[in-house]
Amino acid sequence: MRDNDILFFNLHRRYLNASPQFGGFLGIFTLAAFLNENGYRTQSYAGQLTEGLRLIDEACQNHNIKMIGLYCDYENVTEVIFLSSYIKETYQIPVIVGGPQSTSLKKDFYIKSQCDAVVRYEGEITVLDLANYYIESLGVIDDIKGISYLKDNDVITHEEQDLIENLDALPFINDECYLVPKQDYTELSIMTGRGCPFHCSFCHEGHHTRKVRFRSVENVIEEIKTYIETHEYIKNLHILFTDDTFTLIPERVKKLCEGLEQLQKIKPFRWFCEGHVHTLFMNLEMINYIAKAGAQRIQLGIEAGTQEVLDAYKKGSTLREIKTVVKHCYDSGIEEVYSNIILAGAHFTRDVYIKNIDFAKELLKIAPGVMEIGVVSYWPLPETTITNHPEDYGLNILDYDFITSSGDFPQIETNDIDRWELIEMMKSMEYELSEYMKELLIKGFVKTELINSWLSRKHTKYIGRWIYALNQLPHMLNFYSMVFSGECNFIDTISKNIPHIHPMRTVQLSKYLKNDSGNKSLFGYKLNDLEVDILIYSLGKLSVEELILKLREKYDDITLINNENIENVLRKLSSQYLLVYSKY
Repeated sequence: MRDNDILFFNLHRRYLNASPQFGGFLGIFTLAAFLNENGYRTQSYAGQLTEGLRLIDEACQNHNIKMIGLYCDYENVTEVIFLSSYIKETYQIPVIVGGPQSTSLKKDFYIKSQCDAVVRYEGEITVLDLANYYIESLGVIDDIKGISYLKDNDVITHEEQDLIENLDALPFINDECYLVPKQDYTELSIMTGRGCPFHCSFCHEGHHTRKVRFRSVENVIEEIKTYIETHEYIKNLHILFTDDTFTLIPERVKKLCEGLEQLQKIKPFRWFCEGHVHTLFMNLEMINYIAKAGAQRIQLGIEAGTQEVLDAYKKGSTLREIKTVVKHCYDSGIEEVYSNIILAGAHFTRDVYIKNIDFAKELLKIAPGVMEIGVVSYWPLPETTITNHPEDYGLNILDYDFITSSGDFPQIETNDIDRWELIEMMKSMEYELSEYMKELLIKGFVKTELINSWLSRKHTKYIGRWIYALNQLPHMLNFYSMVFSGECNFIDTISKNIPHIHPMRTVQLSKYLKNDSGNKSLFGYKLNDLEVDILIYSLGKLSVEELILKLREKYDDITLINNENIENVLRKLSSQYLLVYSKY
């Protein structure tokens, strides 16, 4: 560990045996880059609470740490209270707190955490002012904008800090910003703008809408190019564009995508962005730019399957717009389109629930193999319109403080639906959508090239939900995997030489073949005796020609065991994903 003046931490408990996920998280690393540029030795760490505490102890005991900053969101308030009070009592150094929900922290937090100041909204300038004050004894705290702190048992809040208008002036995050070396260099998160012009009633940022500002396209491209050039050894690079307003200005999207296309020539990469349905609908050509530039995944803010609820959320989009945008994403070649459907949100009823399922299925059918639907319950993020006035939306908030849930357990009830029924609704909807995805797979609605793409990424973290549906269909999974491996073929690709190809079954008969009083079946397909015998002989050891000779030893009916009929049976079994073929 190097000597530092300032350290920043974003720490969460390990929940349900899962490590905290920080994909796309930039906050404290951006602060580290900014403070490094302004003369303070600064590094940041995002990870588990226990490891973070160990690093804090190591740093404070062995190095001259002068200030520590803690990131606070709705999920880790209790962790921050513990850490801040621990640092103050053990090491007596200044502790500052910031994060998206810092404006909602109550007096009780200030008392328990003993933190010196809470940074509100954008942090760079304010944190630099605090560093100058606490470390260099420059200025007075009364003059620092954008903070709150406890004084004489009252929370004092200063006027807001001025926004950074020129985002190009911010330094790029580099390896020196990481207290612990970055674990995954294949993932690069990029912020291209700040602020949000939308006012979604469930969104914390929408409630605190601030002026939208963008980095220049040239500056964004330069950051990516710099990362590529300084990490030439990286394979399978994924870039995550983290801002909600990525698709706000069509001309800018076009220019940025043209720049990304040029970068693809230096090092191929896949990328992800957020998309606003209405702006995409009004400018569908943006989707073409995004797809052409190599986007793998786009997340759309769909949220609901009824117009009434969309309007209550102030989404500014319609069901027709959603369907059109999803279809255009599918047609353009974007491989993954993701969105959540919120249960127990505005005006939620059992009828709304059914309509949500129906609409989700419609989207899955529009973009088979591409559209992915997450099922979530409403999160009562602080200071949002719905959280402030749940009664106006037919809701009762059971847990404002996120002490019972980390997104896995409902914090909401309606007048008619309690949290236990809601849990059953969530499970039922997830199951029904999963079954429908499998149905679309089995019926052949999903393109082979999409399935091949999933298989190529099967052992990486960059896989979508469709591969999980495919995994539940072992015959179909093996059918495509055996061909994808290059060892086998579909029958149509080698049909000119059928007598000499070697059929190979895709599953273990002893494991999956059902025999109910002599009626045999595989995965719901009823099989006659001839079909069963063909599957028994299909290990790749016999050619079709040799297979026919074996069958003639058992069957006397020459009209049954002839080339044409056997080929028809082979094709039928292939269409049921039970046979593939080897040339040898």
